[in-house]
Parts: sequence; C-alpha cells; structure tokens
Amino acid sequence: MDERISRIKNIISKMPKEPGIYMMKDKDNKIIYVGKAIILKKRISQYFNKNNKSARIEKMVTLVENIEYIITKNEVEALVLECNYIKQLSPKFNVMLKDDKTYPYIKINIYESYPTMYITRRKLEDKALYFGPYTSVKSIREIMNIIKQIFPLKRCKYNLEKTKITPCLYYHIGRCLGPCKNDINKDEYKKMIDQIILFLNGKTKEIERGIKEDIEKYIDKLEFEKANNLKQRLLDIEKINLKQSVDNLNEVSTDVIGYILDKNNLYIQIFKIRGYKIVLHENINIENVEELDLNDILISCVSQYYIDVEDIPNKIYMKLDEEEQLLLTKFLEKVNIIVPKIGGKVKLIQMVENNIKINLEEKKDTNLSELKKILGIDFESIESYDISNLKDDYIVGAMIRIDDGKTNKKLYRKFKIKSTLTQNDPLCMYEIISRRLKHTEWEYPDVIFIDGGITQVNAAKKAVNEIGLDILIYGMIKNNKHRTKGLIDLKGTEIEIKSKKALNFITFIQDEVHRFAIKYHRNLRDKIV
Repeated sequence: MDERISRIKNIISKMPKEPGIYMMKDKDNKIIYVGKAIILKKRISQYFNKNNKSARIEKMVTLVENIEYIITKNEVEALVLECNYIKQLSPKFNVMLKDDKTYPYIKINIYESYPTMYITRRKLEDKALYFGPYTSVKSIREIMNIIKQIFPLKRCKYNLEKTKITPCLYYHIGRCLGPCKNDINKDEYKKMIDQIILFLNGKTKEIERGIKEDIEKYIDKLEFEKANNLKQRLLDIEKINLKQSVDNLNEVSTDVIGYILDKNNLYIQIFKIRGYKIVLHENINIENVEELDLNDILISCVSQYYIDVEDIPNKIYMKLDEEEQLLLTKFLEKVNIIVPKIGGKVKLIQMVENNIKINLEEKKDTNLSELKKILGIDFESIESYDISNLKDDYIVGAMIRIDDGKTNKKLYRKFKIKSTLTQNDPLCMYEIISRRLKHTEWEYPDVIFIDGGITQVNAAKKAVNEIGLDILIYGMIKNNKHRTKGLIDLKGTEIEIKSKKALNFITFIQDEVHRFAIKYHRNLRDKIV
C-alpha cells in the first residue's frame, strides 16, 4: 500500500459515524469534490474500497490527498450544506449542473435601445436575459415563431442608432414595428419586450390585462388603428393559450421530473406546469453515472437545481424511493413531493421520460451529426436549391427541405423563372431564393445548400442579405467525374469532407434537389410538347 492511500485510510479510521458533508482535497489543498453522507465513515470508505467506480470517481480518487468533514444534525442539514458548498466552490468533480451549456437558450438583449431576440448556446455573464435551456433547436424555434407571429419584433441585428437602413419585408407585412423608420418610440417597444418576457414565463394573464388597459387608452385618444392592432395581439395570445392547454392537466404550479440512465449517462428533464399548461422544460445531463450512485446523484442534482430557482412550484412529481422522497420533502419544506403509482400523474412522468427518449433518438442521426462536426455549427433544418433548363428553354428552379436529417416533402417547392429568358444560373438562383424568402409562413432554414459554385453562392447571399436575415450558405461542388466532391463557403474556400457519412449525406441532398428540379423541368416540357 502506497503512502498516500495509507495516510487517507488513517484519516477515514478516525472519522465519526455521524451525518455530515465531506470535502476531498488535492495536493494543492484545493477542494475537488463535496458530498453528503448519513454515515460519514461508511460513505467515504466506499470510495477507496469498491472496485466498480465510474471513470469520473476513479480519476478523482487518484487525486485525493486529504479529506475534511463537517458533522450535521441530520441528512437534510447535510444536503443543504452540500448544496451551498457546491454553489460557492464549484468543485471540478461535482459536475451535476455544468452540462446545460450545450443546450440552446432564448436570449433577449434588454440593454439595447430596441432589443432583439435570438437563439444561443452560450450563456454569458452579461446584461441580457436568458430563457431555457431547451431540449433542442427545433422546440426552441417553435417558441420563437409563435412569439414573432404575435409580437412585431425587430428582426435585424443592425444598431439603428449608428446605421440607417431601408425597412425590410417584415415591416411591410406588419411583422416588425419599424424602429428603423421611427414608427414606434422606445417606451412602446419596451412595453412589447416586457410582454414577451411575461409570455416566456407563462404569465399570459398579466399580458392580457396590460393589453386591455392599453386598448382602452388608445380608444380614449381616438387612435383606433393602434387599438385594433392590440386587439389582434390579444386574440392571438388567447388562441395560443387555448392550443397550449393540456387535456385533463389540472395543475397550476407543478414540476414534473423524469430521468433516464442510458449507457452511464443520466438525462433529467424538468417540465414546468404553470396555469394549466406546460410553459417550458429544462435539462440536466450528467456523465459517468453508475447504477449504484443513481439515487444519490438524483437527490444532489434536484436539490442543487431548486436552491437556485426563484419560481418554486407547489408540487413536484417524480419517481423516487421512499427514503429519498422523505429527504427531498424535508429539504424543500413548502413543496409537496409526490411519487405517483397509478393514473394520470404517472402518465405525466412517462410523457417526460418519452420526451427524453425522443431526444436521444434524434441524436443518433449520425450523418447529420458528422456534418455538424465538420462545419463546426449546430443546425436542424437545411434548404437546398437547383436550377434546371434546356439551353434557354423551360428554365425552372427547385427547393427541397431537410429537417432533422430527414426530407420534409411538404416543404418542397417549384419555381418558374420570370426574371430572364436566357440561361443565367446566378440570376435564376437569386430570383428563386428571393421569392422563397418572401414567404414568411414557411419556416426559414438554419442553412442553405446551393447546387453550384461561388457565383451561385454569392447570388444566394445577395438574396438573403436583402431580406436582413442571417442564414449560413454553402455551395455543393462536384469533381471532374461529376461526383459530389464537398462544400465551399461564402469566401470560396473549399471545405474538405473526409467523413464518408457526411459526404454521402451531401451527395444525397445534391442528388435529391437535382432530381426534383429535373422532374419539374420535364413535366413542363412534356405538357407543352
């Protein structure tokens, strides 16, 4: 036995058989792990005796040089103390709540004159407001689309105090209030942002009350157009509330917690029900979890989560052993911890668990995942465009849509070229993308793939820039044997695709959009012939 282990076992031998917390320290006397125990001596001994330790704990044990402890009256007191120590010290091996950074948030830059709202995966220490994390870009985009349909929010990222711009399409179709034209003052715009914040927090009753008061004020001032606009917003919110209501969900302030242990990874989701509807859900992902440690980690995780949350529910539904249920009940004094056995409440937990399973299945789309890694970006939706013609005859364009790695044929589109009677692929590409982007009812993609080189890519860029959007664009290029070779970016730089799966995926997209364009071209030609 080496000197370090001998010294640690000597420390353990002198420990009390009492509840409390323990702090593992490294050679620099830095705390690298904090834990709780009903019996300190027994719990700490397990780290240095049992063989089936997770990789994380195995690594930690090799770094431990000293162990300190604090005795508490009971396990509940130990849990409170453990949470506070973890929050203050952030020990490197207490990884419970550190994985959320991979999930997307909705960010609102409230410090701007005319705040914007967008999706981000980086939660910075800035003055902005963050909502989330959410389970996927797809679910978060659905929320964003709902908000943008109801609230005519500024879409562009220009600083309007420094840059003068021409009003975009959103202004002309009534989807933006037009701060670039000074059609709205900052106070009115801020009031709308406050309503969006309430909406994201599920407080729609407060929004409705505020809008009704504003409608009355505008009517008194004889500003009937503004009153009518707010009436429409009120109707839209009421429709969303009706649509969002969950059948037989008689819950006002409840959190439903589900979890799945999959290949030593623990996935936890917390669904928040406020005012009879699910307003959002949050995620915790913990790696290297052994079955034996599951209950301990669950309790630590949930208690850490709620020690930082302002919106504490009245009830929590989750699967727990009786001992853990009692412990969590004592820790969260005013919250009723319920472990349902049968009926609708069990189905709520199953719904959350099923949502986790769906998310895990989505992550198994290796072709899409490989492409994301190569490009160094995260995206869910792709649109691809191609032009087809026979010299100067029957010039057409085609668009296909890929969502979550799968074709979405409901969003395939065909275009008859109107801007030119002669073969001009860049001009045709510009036309069809410009026409497509005017259809705001079709959800915009994360990425555009063009069948062609840098000239077609630049044409697509021009169309996207004119609408004031920020969409990534790549060209799909072929080699001298007319086989898909890879991608080029907006600078004309070729991106090397070494992954066979990713290259096959790009080839499929290029072949599919070409097939769809050719089919439309032939159909037109055959009709005329």
